[in-house]
Amino acid sequence: MQPIRLKLENFGPYEDSLIDFSDFYAQSLFLITGKTGAGKTTIFDGMTYALYGNTSGGLRQGKEMRSNFAEVGSKTCVTFTFKQENKTYEVVREPEQLVKKLRGEGFREQPATVRLTVFDENNNEIEQLTKQKDVGPFLSELIQLNESQFSQIVMLPQGEFRRFLNADSDSKEKVLRKLFNTYFYQDIADSLRAQKKAQESLLKDEHQVLNLLVGQIEWQDDFKEKQTDNMYYQDLLTLYGDQEKAYQEEEKTQLDVISKEKKELLKQDELIQAEKKWLEYFKELESARKKQNDLSKKEVNILEDKRRVALLKEVEKIKPTYEYLLTLEKEYDSLLIKEKELRLKEETISVKLKKNQEILAERLANEVEIEKDKQELINIETSLPLFKRKETLEKEQKNLKEELDSLLKLQKKLALEQDSINQRLVAGKNILAKKPKAIETKFQLVKEEEDNQTRLVEIKKYQKKKFALEELTLQLEDVQKQVLKTREQKEIKLNEQKQVKSDWAKAQIAKLSLELVEGEMCPVCGSLEHPSPTHVEVMTKEEMILLEEKVETIEIELAQISETIVSLDKTKEFKESEKETFEKELEDLRNQINLLFEKEVSESDWLLRNQEKTDELVIKRQHNEVELNQIEEQITILEEAESRQKEVSEQLNQMQERVRELENKNLQVTVSYAEINERLPKKWSALKEMMEESETLSSKVEKWEKEVATLKNDINKSEQQQLVTKTTLKNELEQKNVLENKLAQEQKKVDLFKETQEFSMSDLNELITQVEQITTLEEDIQAFEKESYALKEEMTKLDHLLDGREKPELEPLMLVRDTLNNSLEKNKERLNTLQYRMSQNKKIILQVREKELSIKEQLEALEELTELANVMTGDGPNKLSMERFVLQTYLKRILKRGNEKLTLLTNGRYQFELKEEQGSFKKKTGLEINIFDDNTGTLRGVNTLSGGESFIAALSLALSLAEVIQEEAGGIKIEAMFIDEGFGSLDEDALEMAIRALESIEGEGRLIGIISHVRELKERIPQQLQIKSTLDGKSYVTERLEFE
Repeated sequence: MQPIRLKLENFGPYEDSLIDFSDFYAQSLFLITGKTGAGKTTIFDGMTYALYGNTSGGLRQGKEMRSNFAEVGSKTCVTFTFKQENKTYEVVREPEQLVKKLRGEGFREQPATVRLTVFDENNNEIEQLTKQKDVGPFLSELIQLNESQFSQIVMLPQGEFRRFLNADSDSKEKVLRKLFNTYFYQDIADSLRAQKKAQESLLKDEHQVLNLLVGQIEWQDDFKEKQTDNMYYQDLLTLYGDQEKAYQEEEKTQLDVISKEKKELLKQDELIQAEKKWLEYFKELESARKKQNDLSKKEVNILEDKRRVALLKEVEKIKPTYEYLLTLEKEYDSLLIKEKELRLKEETISVKLKKNQEILAERLANEVEIEKDKQELINIETSLPLFKRKETLEKEQKNLKEELDSLLKLQKKLALEQDSINQRLVAGKNILAKKPKAIETKFQLVKEEEDNQTRLVEIKKYQKKKFALEELTLQLEDVQKQVLKTREQKEIKLNEQKQVKSDWAKAQIAKLSLELVEGEMCPVCGSLEHPSPTHVEVMTKEEMILLEEKVETIEIELAQISETIVSLDKTKEFKESEKETFEKELEDLRNQINLLFEKEVSESDWLLRNQEKTDELVIKRQHNEVELNQIEEQITILEEAESRQKEVSEQLNQMQERVRELENKNLQVTVSYAEINERLPKKWSALKEMMEESETLSSKVEKWEKEVATLKNDINKSEQQQLVTKTTLKNELEQKNVLENKLAQEQKKVDLFKETQEFSMSDLNELITQVEQITTLEEDIQAFEKESYALKEEMTKLDHLLDGREKPELEPLMLVRDTLNNSLEKNKERLNTLQYRMSQNKKIILQVREKELSIKEQLEALEELTELANVMTGDGPNKLSMERFVLQTYLKRILKRGNEKLTLLTNGRYQFELKEEQGSFKKKTGLEINIFDDNTGTLRGVNTLSGGESFIAALSLALSLAEVIQEEAGGIKIEAMFIDEGFGSLDEDALEMAIRALESIEGEGRLIGIISHVRELKERIPQQLQIKSTLDGKSYVTERLEFE
């Protein structure tokens, strides 16, 4: 991807600036320079926003990049043009913002938009996309880089790569994970940790269950005493096996005892059953004798019953005649009563008939008068419609008058309302004229609030930066204290080293003085004479070895202290440089904030003044909202008034028409009323009077007709009833004569039977009621005779069977059986208890075996899971996780590429090497980087490099990282790079080394933009993109292609 042009409109500090990158491709290296805060990094933000819709780092949204000075309604827009292979792509992106309405006045909220246009090699448009859902995937497919990767490749913040170079493995892992998207391995590692923890918890639960099961085993006292507190459950199972054998022997013994007792009990039961049978025979004989006595007592009664049966059978013959006689007597009594009732009824009907005939004659005497009343009712009926019509017209006249009066009042009221509406319309239109100015004030206040918010963000940014500077100052003071302390430690160690070496030298001299021979050369001074040899205490060999080891230890400690001092000096140098940069940035921020205030404000009053401005804007905004709400309310009132005015006009017109209509109708009703008055009869002055007379006459006629009709009907009914009663009475008398003859005949038969049997009438009546007992008495007699015969046969049989045998005694036999039965039940209970314990123990042991097998499987699974988790998480002995192993592969590729550049930039002196040895902790294992120094032939830490060397190493690492990321993205080539700052912290030699390094990579066909305000770079790089700012916060771009 080759950037061509970037146009920024109301974006950040740029009002309308065009940056043409194609002007710099000739020499490829150019400088982007300007004051801090002028907008150097905003250029890269614009490119990132055009491609991804976010600024670099994702710290701000597109709408937050809108210029503070942008006028309301003017658009914020970024246009980025770049080439890829043979095609040119133009991305135009606008954030969410306020724009002017196409119709009418005012503004509207425009959503974010994007447009991607594709041109062929002849600059002809071949495709255009205008939706984010299409543009985003298209650019991702084209560039093959996500936002993070693009930022890492195109924008190289030197400070960040220096920190990456010196960071531990954990910190490097976080950066590389994001770039190479290895979250998958981390997710797997986290999942395996969770699974391992769950498996350990499950195994713990299984062991608890196993212990619980073992604790549930039932033990005999003898075996319980053999247990110990720390006995392993396998030994318990062995002990359980011994107890199980004892249980089985006890079970066998108990079964034998129960079997023997069952046999004895069975013999005893058979003996008891045999004796019970003989005892039953004795009971049957006693029962038969008792029944025989009872039958002897009944025999007299049975003879009486036989005699009574013979008598009742004679009575049974006369019973039908006797019952028929009783029936005839009842019928005769009933006829007598009916005859009496009919005679009384006939007399009552005759009296009533005579009375009704007399009343009817009186009513018929008034018939002429009733006819006259009927004629009068006909006359009233004829006049009734005229009276009703008159009343209707009177009501109609009254209603018309009321409606007319109401309409005239309403018409007057509406006319007054119309005048009031006209006055409100005039007043409302005057208020409506204020709306444009109020809307303009609203948008002006919105802009001022945005400016105020921007000022607040800058103030907080300044305060955060100031706090960071204070922290940095404290850190620097701490480093300075460490330097002094370390130098003091070095001085102490040097003195100690000097003393130890002196002691060692003295020991050597003493040793040599003992070996001096007169006439031979002294190994120290070369003299042949030795007049005064040194006399000191000679050290033993062991003391000499300890002294030499102490010298070596002190030298190692001195070397470590020296390295610490070098490292602290570099840290101090870096902190001082960083502090200087912070102070410059704070100064620039202070100046920028002061520019944002209308007049100069002291730093301590920034927040107070900003808050005062905020409060002022809030009050103004509230007033403006109140004014706009009042205008909107007035608009609503005007609309309602205009609508009401139209309604009132229409209502007035309709009322005028209705008044004319009512007046015409009233005239017609008055004429009709006069005509009706002429036609009405003069006898009645009003309808009420006529209707009262009509009701009186109608009631009179109706009452007369009703009475006559009722009387005639009653007379007719009475005559019919009189005829029916006489006929019925005649029939009843005839039936009475027939019934009297039958009674005489039946009475003779009954009297004859009584004389023959010598019965009285009462005796006959009683015997007839007992005839039904014949069957029962005969059955009792038969049953008695049958039972007597059977009882004699049974007694004969039992006497023969029991001849010579005594009555048996069961109680001793039952006592023996109960004793045997109790013993058997107790033994069964013991056996059941034993078998239950054995059964429960077997179930528990089975569960223990299953649980033991399950624990073994779970333990194997945990071992496998632990091994796998250790591999994935790096918790094993090598302290290297799977993700870090994968990232280590990427880092090796990066270091291999980086060595090509580092060797070139350092003339073959330095090379990166991945530290293969595992560190003391996982945090320091796998991604540590060392530097091989060819001059000394040794490896050393990257933190020992000087400022310039660190810059070159970090640059090499950054370039190689960019290449590897591009390879991973499908070989996409990004032909541009921006290096942001990092130069201000370098000393003169380091800066010179950095410039040479940049010049050496200039010829690789890549456009390199250096973002810096360092003077030396301005003097060395002719091609410059100069960012200049004005006092009102705007920035603009000028290009310089050669030195002036």
